[in-house]
Amino acid sequence: MKLRITLEGQSYEVDVEVLPEAPPPEEEPETYAIDEADLPPPPPDIRPEERICRSPIAGLVIAVNVVPGQEVRKDDPLVVLEAMKMQVPIGAPLDGAVKDVQVAPGDAVLPGQVLCSLQ
Repeated sequence: MKLRITLEGQSYEVDVEVLPEAPPPEEEPETYAIDEADLPPPPPDIRPEERICRSPIAGLVIAVNVVPGQEVRKDDPLVVLEAMKMQVPIGAPLDGAVKDVQVAPGDAVLPGQVLCSLQ
């Protein structure tokens, strides 16, 4: 089949081939929507150093509120320190079980000293 096309004032004669009708497209696979609430939470990216509870200040251990094996939640008070006549509760850095306790009431601690660690 021949057609005449005019483009920008120029006339062109072109041959056009009529193709047979295309087959219908294949059915797309069925898709399912996944609700994010149905997915389990991703595993936390926790480095071993984050499982260690350290003293932020120099002071005296007044109380140890946990024992090895005890389950704790983030910010639960693990140890209470006294510094400059103020009591400072030291919370758990994350959820977990207490692995070990390295201080006892009456111990003097320095900044950065390990108080306990979590599993």
